[in-house]
Amino acid sequence: MSAPSLLQRLGLAAGAPDRRLAWAVLALGVAFYALGYAAFYPRGATVDDEDEYIEQTMLWLETGSFRVERVNPVTGQVVSFVPGTYPIGMIVLMAPFSAAFGPNGAFVASFLCFLVALGVTARWLADEGRSPLFAAILLAFPASAVAGRLAMSDTARAALAALGLWLFFRGLDAQRRRWWLASGLVAGLALTLRESAVLPFIPLFAGTLVRRDRGWGWLLLGGALGTAIHGVTSQLAFDNALFVRGSAGLYPFDVATLHERLPLYLIGLLVLVPGGLWFGLRYGGRRQPEIVLTIVLYFLFYTFQAYGMSASSFAKRLVIGLRYFDPLLPLLAFAMAESAPRVLSGLLARLPGRLRAERWAGAAVALWLAGVTAAAFALHPALDRWGASQAEIRDTLERMVPRDAVLVTNGAAIRKFIDDLERPYTTLHRNSVSPERFEQLREKHGGFVVAFLDRSDSAYWREDAAQNAAFATQLDAATLLVDVHVTPTDRLRIWRVGEPRKIPQ
Repeated sequence: MSAPSLLQRLGLAAGAPDRRLAWAVLALGVAFYALGYAAFYPRGATVDDEDEYIEQTMLWLETGSFRVERVNPVTGQVVSFVPGTYPIGMIVLMAPFSAAFGPNGAFVASFLCFLVALGVTARWLADEGRSPLFAAILLAFPASAVAGRLAMSDTARAALAALGLWLFFRGLDAQRRRWWLASGLVAGLALTLRESAVLPFIPLFAGTLVRRDRGWGWLLLGGALGTAIHGVTSQLAFDNALFVRGSAGLYPFDVATLHERLPLYLIGLLVLVPGGLWFGLRYGGRRQPEIVLTIVLYFLFYTFQAYGMSASSFAKRLVIGLRYFDPLLPLLAFAMAESAPRVLSGLLARLPGRLRAERWAGAAVALWLAGVTAAAFALHPALDRWGASQAEIRDTLERMVPRDAVLVTNGAAIRKFIDDLERPYTTLHRNSVSPERFEQLREKHGGFVVAFLDRSDSAYWREDAAQNAAFATQLDAATLLVDVHVTPTDRLRIWRVGEPRKIPQ
């Protein structure tokens, strides 16, 4: 009997995988990722959503509320508003680390959730008799690997998806009451991260009703408990048990910008996850209809959900746009672990030079795994360099803009660099300040500060920079304090108009 090929040992061809080898390779990749993370810990928010998450967390820790009061510098009226409207689940996960280590402690939660998603996915695969190495697609997917460094909910949703699905499949074999109650609870609690986080569970849970599975009520009970917790926390945080983030409270359907999303999503799920979508749809194991339907439903949901990408460069879209699919990765890994060995073995069997082709395929897989392992470390110093430039913007604003000065900005481009929680006045958007109000602000406050971040990485931001330039020409007797190109695409400018007065203590 010939020795098993590398493909067989890794679980990519028919035959029993070498579990020890698969676990060792996966563990090496995780170790490289963790080492890079520890050596290049995130410096601060680099995405607008991160800033909201961190502000919500710190506000909750300091006041026990998500609501804050600030003075409108134009009208002088006290304004009460909610600076962030994300569900409370991720805030709860971030809070212990932020309480212990300050605002930047929030990043620890995403890192730990990423490790949980990887570990539970691998355990789920091993329990099903498949190679845990397929969990490596979470390391290989740029959006999920980068999300482990971002103070956002993507890795937490992936972790709950992996955990809930693993518990569901454990309940198929034994102790259904115990496992399905836990699975339902996890699915319900996923709502506290984002309402769409329940998508990976819907077809499987509905399938238990259609199949008339014994014990389906435990899924329902667990789901009801988790949903109740979500409702209570939403009521406490937003005075509305049915609160959904967004002005309309809905996930809008959109076809007009489909051409922006579809190519990127196909690249992500067919290239960055090698053949992932295709192998996923060829799944033929347990609960096959529900698994395939989940993949289709999830893909279509985000393909037709309104999300314009014109404001970001292609490199940023690979993370910001594809992060929506992070919670699908555990299920894709599960489906691929069944279909890929079967499909690849059938393909190799039909080739005339099977042994040679199998050796070449094994070498290609080994090269891919080596690349994934190296990239698991390399992404951290690469992102740290980007983070350093973003930290320079934040530090410059902190140094040059007095906290009690009225501040005018260009909104979303610069918001993540400004600590609005520490400012007594609401920050004014450029479009809300006409030249007629310049003198009004000088009379009331002695002067004000204008801070613009010009970006050139997309047509959207180039237009925004042009509006910044048009506004700057209207500033009378302004003193330019800062004009620096922080990166090839980011230019920070700060003006002082008049002499802003300090607020009496």
